[in-house]
Amino acid sequence: MTDQLVWLGVVIGSGILGWILGRRRSGRELNRAVAPHLLPDPALEWLRRAHRALGVWVSELDPSEEGPRAERILEPERLSISQIVAVDRRLERARDQEQSGAERMDGGMLVFHAQAGSAVALLLPDKFEAAGLGVVEDDLRRLLDGVRRKPQLVALTQAQSQAASLESVGSVGLRLAYQLERTLDAQVVVAAVEGAGVRVIGVSGRGDRRLLDNILPPESALAKVAVGALDPHVSSADPLGGVVADRRSRGGPVLLLPLKKELKSVGAVGIWLSTGREPTGSLRAEMMEAINNAAHRIDRALEADQHKRAATLDPLTGLHNRRGFEEAFTLITAREGALVYSDLDRFKSLNDTLGHPAGDAALVHFARIIREQIRTGDVAGRIGGEEFAVWLPETSLELGARIAERIRLKLGGTAWDWQGRAWPLSASFGVAACPETSSSLDNLPAQADSALYAAKRGGRNRVERAGR
Repeated sequence: MTDQLVWLGVVIGSGILGWILGRRRSGRELNRAVAPHLLPDPALEWLRRAHRALGVWVSELDPSEEGPRAERILEPERLSISQIVAVDRRLERARDQEQSGAERMDGGMLVFHAQAGSAVALLLPDKFEAAGLGVVEDDLRRLLDGVRRKPQLVALTQAQSQAASLESVGSVGLRLAYQLERTLDAQVVVAAVEGAGVRVIGVSGRGDRRLLDNILPPESALAKVAVGALDPHVSSADPLGGVVADRRSRGGPVLLLPLKKELKSVGAVGIWLSTGREPTGSLRAEMMEAINNAAHRIDRALEADQHKRAATLDPLTGLHNRRGFEEAFTLITAREGALVYSDLDRFKSLNDTLGHPAGDAALVHFARIIREQIRTGDVAGRIGGEEFAVWLPETSLELGARIAERIRLKLGGTAWDWQGRAWPLSASFGVAACPETSSSLDNLPAQADSALYAAKRGGRNRVERAGR
């Protein structure tokens, strides 16, 4: 009962606050000290009332979902279904084509703004004064900025709840991007050196979030600054090398600065200079302090990632080890899929005849073939001496068996020798799948192992399905 009274008070308070805001503003813009993305759920209603709009629309593409997400707050008694549908369709087109502007529609004036897969709009009444259009557009741009920031702000909040020693490379990059954006009023991209490549680890709210986790072209200016091949400088061209093909590059000069821990290059930062000039004085000092602090944390996080990978990767083949494979299998989000177990035939004989270095070379050869024959998103691991496993999410039993057969044929059809002595390699395979052989993913390892045993008992160099 107490919880219900609390919620009732929140709802009533939000409604009163929205009414007061709408009455006091009389169409004036939102207080610039209060950004829409920081407001609670009534923010859209406040925005609608502030401009006496018939409705407010938000539409965004979400890569993690099958289709776009949409939200709208409107006065249904003043709009027909056909009018609402017309605005929905127009906003979808604006979102897909990254259009911004204002146009007359049946029922009023639609003002819309779109960028990087997100769009927002206000439907203003016919009697709206054109002189206030600029204020509406400003508020919409801030709303769009909030919509696009939301996923990153959630990730940032989650990251901040962890101890500093558990920081990930991505959380440090995201924090630095947002800190520099607040300080410099500029779009920011942060990249880190990982292995032989340079990966985007942070994008500020004004940036294109599709850039995150992309590997930069080695010839791009930001990548060269990150590895120390170029000195810090201001670039007038796209410093990202067109890593996102359909991305509209933000014009203007870009300040490129390295992230260094002492003399070690760990990454770089790209800052789009809105004023056209490099920061000076206290602003530059604050910028460099943030960059230097982040460089040490990124270096520490990269080392932690390397240790984690070392604990979950097989050093010989580069595939997951048993621990890494089981972790990947445990963390899967797919509810269906096929699991393949395989085993090199007569591996002991190969070791006894040619020696253990030859056995290691054969395992590396088999791992390379597995890696070449599976698809992006599939997971492969070496889970024992000569034992391998492949997880094929969202894959039927029949397709899983065909992929196993493809690996078997490739292995048997590829000549292999050790120091000039030819040795025919073959492998046996067992395949299980959910839901065909089990209603639960947890049962697949035992079923695939039994099918593999049946394949070896049945003569080796074959694929056996579970349940036969």
